[in-house]
Amino acid sequence: MKFEKLKPGMTVYSVGRHKMGNTTMSTVAVWPVRIVEVDSEQRRCMASWNCNKPRLFFERDVSGWREKEPMLVSSGLGRRLATREEQKAARAAVGVA
Repeated sequence: MKFEKLKPGMTVYSVGRHKMGNTTMSTVAVWPVRIVEVDSEQRRCMASWNCNKPRLFFERDVSGWREKEPMLVSSGLGRRLATREEQKAARAAVGVA
């Protein structure tokens, strides 16, 4: 995500992988990030990640965030990000172009 697009009050999403318990299997998770304040001059922002208290994030942290919530697909025991074809099929099923 571009730093210039951030505005106070908006919600963006952080995507990451994590292990499932005491195993070698991993899954993908999506966490909401609520933007509290943006400092364009110093290229940093105060944001609340996963509903925790707000903390300072820099431009390099913001670059990994996504503006729209990504779609996850169950695969076996974990979840993964949906492919473009799966996203198109889901939109067609709902009736959105």
